[in-house]
Formats: sequence, C-alpha cells, structure tokens
Amino acid sequence: MIRKFKDDDAEECSKIMLNCIGKNLISLNKKNRDFMIKCSLPESLIKKSKEVFLFVYEKDGKIFGTGAFDKGEIRTMFVNPLLQKKGIGKKMLNFLIDFAKSKNYKKVFLKSSLEAEKFYGKQRFKKTGENNDFNFRTIEMEKEI
Repeated sequence: MIRKFKDDDAEECSKIMLNCIGKNLISLNKKNRDFMIKCSLPESLIKKSKEVFLFVYEKDGKIFGTGAFDKGEIRTMFVNPLLQKKGIGKKMLNFLIDFAKSKNYKKVFLKSSLEAEKFYGKQRFKKTGENNDFNFRTIEMEKEI
C-alpha cells in the first residue's frame, strides 16, 4: 500500500535513502554525496513532508520505498536496494502519476540520476535535457499523462 508519509516514518525512509545513495548512486562525487546525505536525514524528511506531498510504500508494516510530488515534479524516488527490480518503484511511480492526474496536471517531469535513467525510460519518460544542479549531473525527463 502507498500512503502519506508520517513523521514516524522518517527513520526508516532515511535508512532506505542512505542505503541507495551508498550502493546505487556511484556517479556522485563527495560533495554531492554529502549534500544528498544531508537531504536524507530524518529531520530533513520531516521538514520536506511539510513542503511537498511525500509518500511511502508500505507492506506488512514495513517501509520499502518513498516518493514525492511537488508542482508537477516527481521527486525523492527511492526503493530499498535489496527489493529493487520487484515492481515497487514502478508502483510508486504510477501512484505519483495518478496523484498528479488527480491534481489536474497534464504532464510530469523529474530529474533522474544517471543510474535511474533507464528505469524512467522504460516507464515512457522522454529525455528533455541534462542539468548540473549543485554540480550533480541529472537527466531531465518528462511524460505526458
């Protein structure tokens, strides 16, 4: 089930995000990694949850992933690395797209890491450019919904 983030979820979501940063985001340099770690701390997630729509993927009381939506942008998509390639990310992404539709958006966009570009491409997101936010190279992608 996918539900709205609660403050009590911050520790578990932070662990998942930090695990992904350590294992999956190999393109990050130290400065970028430190920035991502800071954004993934429990207190940062609680603060973020007051500013954007933040959700968790939960099954049997255990959190397996997280995703956020803000003003047409899909953000903060992370799935426990041990559970990747099992459909959780796709379910979270589809939930966020449906959420965007419910808010009357006609398209969504995101900034993908180099490592996740192939995943989003399989979900029919189209590359629209590249960016260097905070000296962190991202792939800009969008999808009509």
